[in-house]
Amino acid sequence: MSDIISSDTVIVGGGITGLYTCYKLKQLKGVNHTVSLFEATGRFGGRIETVEMGGFLAEYGPMRFEKLAQPLLMDLISELGLETKPFVPYTAANDPDSLFDITFDESGGKRSGSKLTTLELLKLGILRLLNASGGDMDDPNDPRHRAWWSTLDEEYYSYVRNKASYNGKYLYEIGFWNALSLVLSHRAVNKIIHYGTFYHLIHFNPNAAEWVIFWLRGLHPDDELVGIKQGTESLVQELVRKLDSRLEPSVSLHLNHRLTALFSQPDGRVLLEFKTDNKTDNITDNITDNITDNITDNITDNITDNKNDNVTDNKTDNVTDNVTDNKNDNKTDNKNDNRTDNNVVKVLAKHVVLALPRCPLMQLRPQLPEHIGEMVDYVIPIPLVKCFFVNENPWWNEFTPPQTRASSTPAREIHYTFRKDGNCKRGIVMVYCDPPSMLYWTPFVRQQGHLKAELNLDKRLVGGYLQYLRSSPDNTDVKKIEAEAELISCFGIRDWSREPFEAGCHIWKAGVRAEEAIKKLTAFSLQGSLLSNKNIHICGEAYSDFQGFIEGGLRTALQVIKHIT
Repeated sequence: MSDIISSDTVIVGGGITGLYTCYKLKQLKGVNHTVSLFEATGRFGGRIETVEMGGFLAEYGPMRFEKLAQPLLMDLISELGLETKPFVPYTAANDPDSLFDITFDESGGKRSGSKLTTLELLKLGILRLLNASGGDMDDPNDPRHRAWWSTLDEEYYSYVRNKASYNGKYLYEIGFWNALSLVLSHRAVNKIIHYGTFYHLIHFNPNAAEWVIFWLRGLHPDDELVGIKQGTESLVQELVRKLDSRLEPSVSLHLNHRLTALFSQPDGRVLLEFKTDNKTDNITDNITDNITDNITDNITDNITDNKNDNVTDNKTDNVTDNVTDNKNDNKTDNKNDNRTDNNVVKVLAKHVVLALPRCPLMQLRPQLPEHIGEMVDYVIPIPLVKCFFVNENPWWNEFTPPQTRASSTPAREIHYTFRKDGNCKRGIVMVYCDPPSMLYWTPFVRQQGHLKAELNLDKRLVGGYLQYLRSSPDNTDVKKIEAEAELISCFGIRDWSREPFEAGCHIWKAGVRAEEAIKKLTAFSLQGSLLSNKNIHICGEAYSDFQGFIEGGLRTALQVIKHIT
């Protein structure tokens, strides 16, 4: 077995959760604990992707975070020397088509009242389900609701997750759509579904308890949304730099290694088999700086002085891919000449961390114990699409609110950014979609692999944008529309429904007790293992109690680390 790598812990998945797990393991365990991280694709970061477009940072992945509710992420941002910036709060469109008179609806047309936005309708539904605020259950803006909401914390969210009920039924047992239909009319729920300019996900009918908690956090009156000033992908870049094998000799990071099999061994360890495409056997050197370039996934990160022996020249015939960093003679993955003729890499590990979303875990399901495989399918993958368009003479300005024209565009959210430099004004607009509106945009994705945002590929995407978001929607003059198309200097699209991600985020299915599922997924043994040492660990946003956010992945990472000896 001399051609098999040995490592104390192997992490499968190079997204933010995998990198954070690796980073925290090194902080806690030190240099005597070897860690090898393997990523299936050619870039680290997973669903985090920041792209520079005409001087703007376009966040094709996560873009906003709750400052108070997400302390792990805020600590990480600070620790990595990054900064936050304000992000607009969740906003509902307020055009006449988007408003709803619930008093008129619930009185059978006998009385009229104030017309509510779809966000106010959602808030009212949640208040009625919990029936705990002591406020007027016909008025979502009653100050007593706000006073109660401001007291909510993780202890209350745990109560909602495990014990909250309505009409004798636990909220975790029913779908969110089913739950809202108990307290709002179908017309009211339908208004939220079709006109809600925020991710209510009602039409996926997720676990009511979990999605109520999502909105209790998201609409907390004392919290605020922020983004990352340097771009969300700066989290990934800084973590990778800190895990550089030249700085952390007991750590190695590998790209283009896809896990295909796991086998329990008599001594309690796990044998992993990876297929590699032979593009690179990366150990931190070939990391893409996607914010500054975004098109050269395998170039060297020049944080060193370019005197390193392991830099891969990707224009060669790949003969340098397996160079060994001879400064590291430990038992980690820096011993790279271990590939068989059929590009299979074998690794032995005491602990295996599967920091993966649902899609690749479902592909590994035959390798997992039956009950664990069933739990992998306990989450709903939520497909999302983002499009960005840079306009050299935008019709909007710095005062244009988000969701402007959202109710008349195939989109869930629309966000506008405007800059003025002297007489020059420029802007970028983001169109953010889930089903069914995303189906309008997905035909404009050109690349079959689609492993990163596509920039300036299919000009039909610009035509699709101008169909709804030209300066004057009533203008049908072909020449004027063509002139507006010339103002679009850069455009891009990212469809997160494509493999290997399948989704932009995940949510637990109705009927799942998330807390129990997370506990079982955090540590278990492979089927047929002779020792019950529970050395396989699943973590990530998909299988967390904070789905839809990086914070969820970080939480599960810390839970997993507690089980790694």
